[in-house]
Amino acid sequence: MVRHNNQIPNAHFHKHWQEYIKTRFDQPMKKVKRASRRHTKAARVFPRPPGYLRPIVRCPTLAYKNKVRLGRGFTLEELKEADVDVRVAKTIGIAVDHRRRSSNEEAFKQNVERLKVYKTKLLIFPRNPRVGPKKGDSSKEELSKAVQQKSHSGVPREKVAAEARPITDEERKFSAVAALSKAREDKKAANKEWSKKLNKDRT
Repeated sequence: MVRHNNQIPNAHFHKHWQEYIKTRFDQPMKKVKRASRRHTKAARVFPRPPGYLRPIVRCPTLAYKNKVRLGRGFTLEELKEADVDVRVAKTIGIAVDHRRRSSNEEAFKQNVERLKVYKTKLLIFPRNPRVGPKKGDSSKEELSKAVQQKSHSGVPREKVAAEARPITDEERKFSAVAALSKAREDKKAANKEWSKKLNKDRT
């Protein structure tokens, strides 16, 4: 019963919460579907590999700069250094990204080498088999041995395995808590000294 001059109860509890959530019960089936599509695409584009050759790049920002992954495409400078025409690159399975810049010399050489290795393994089929191979096409002997590559070489991972060894006395005595505490105290002391010097210079 409503008493006095209060708001009429209008609580709305039928909010249809099922429409606002998302479940992933179809995840296992989606995995099977993706694999099926990859196989279908590989059969459709045979004897070409299903994807493009992509460069090895580092992730942006300070937090992820040590992580290595595949990039969008090779830069125009990398293609020029590897003697690959930009117009021909996409027709032979090489991804191109005209916006990316090669700022790291080591990464630049790595991607150029990646392109050169790809060129040595590349087999080019003639556009019209009846006419026969043209300049730049592979020979019949090479084409007869062609095998479809399911995927391009990914990111090289270096596995660093530490050898087992006995713990030294110095490592047993070391305390990480004490070392961190001392580092904090040293930082505080250095900040105080710097602050005193700054105030002294101002006055």
